[in-house]
Amino acid sequence: MVEDEGLWPHPVRFDAALKGMTVDLVADEARRRQIAASFGMISLDALSAHIVTRARRGHKPVVHVSLTLSGAVTQECGVTLEPFSHALAGELELDCIEGANVTDEVAAVGEHELSLGDLDEPDVISDGRIDLGQYVIEALGDAYDPFARKPGAVFEEPEAEPEPSPFAALARLKRDE
Repeated sequence: MVEDEGLWPHPVRFDAALKGMTVDLVADEARRRQIAASFGMISLDALSAHIVTRARRGHKPVVHVSLTLSGAVTQECGVTLEPFSHALAGELELDCIEGANVTDEVAAVGEHELSLGDLDEPDVISDGRIDLGQYVIEALGDAYDPFARKPGAVFEEPEAEPEPSPFAALARLKRDE
């Protein structure tokens, strides 16, 4: 059985990411074509990501992933349906924890005041590897607007024909007699 590796697999070991690493990924033409087809883009003209991992201080080993995405896309305008090109940019911040530490981590939290950062659940890693490519695709999904408008394109709602009054219909019937 072949496992689905996703659109851009780039696994790194959890323990290596915990020590801290910097990874720069640049999608080649074949990868960009595959991603563009998956997202329904005309073309993905450029895609790169700068990723930094580090250990997050706490009770259990947690890897914090910071990702900055940049790219360029050609797509149909959501109003005119004409092709246009524009830049993409996005960021993603998340934590990863190994599956064996999840129950212990939850039990160790206890009662304390929550911050907004505490509301995001960490991604659970079960095979000892973090797929950084998956996070690039996630950031791209957040940054890409499938209904983006070409600069200057304005949606103008067509004027609706006025509803004929029932009295006008009666007047026509009377004239036809």
